[in-house]
Amino acid sequence: MRKLFLLIFCLVFFNAQSFAEDWDDFSDIDRMWDGQQTVTNQEFEQVMDALEEKGQKKKDKAWHKKLKRIGGGGTSLHSELNPEKDFSEIKITNLKEDGILINLPVNIVLGSQVLERGFYKVIGERDEDSNKMYLNFYQSQFFKGKVEVIETQDDYGEETLDFARILPFNESFVKIIYGSIDFNAYTYLPYSN
Repeated sequence: MRKLFLLIFCLVFFNAQSFAEDWDDFSDIDRMWDGQQTVTNQEFEQVMDALEEKGQKKKDKAWHKKLKRIGGGGTSLHSELNPEKDFSEIKITNLKEDGILINLPVNIVLGSQVLERGFYKVIGERDEDSNKMYLNFYQSQFFKGKVEVIETQDDYGEETLDFARILPFNESFVKIIYGSIDFNAYTYLPYSN
């Protein structure tokens, strides 16, 4: 029993000495912060700006990669499709010749003619002799009908210069509004289901 007690005492004593060496490292704890430098606000802002600039470069690189994926490899075929080019100046085609596409949700009666529901290209024209205005309806290149319209100064709150819309009016009429550089006009047309 004494041998066991002596053995445990020796182990604890030598172990305690090895722990004492580790405690010597903590004697300088009061002077731990002496070697540190203070960082000024200006230095901190410079570091933050550098980090934000790096993040912005990553975003720009990803944006250019998306543009390249959408627009192709750059200017090899067409210089006007350069991804770095500003697209704010887009040439507007002459809508007077192209017309404006509308969707007729109902069958519209034009005199003895019926325009079935579907998509139509609407082109506005002014008769030079009588000074009356008309809307011509086309499907593809085929002429489908013509209706006289009433000129107005109202732009109906539209954001674009050239527009054509079908608006419900009551149970038997719809209102067609049309706007272009030349004139703004409207008319009421009967419809059938």
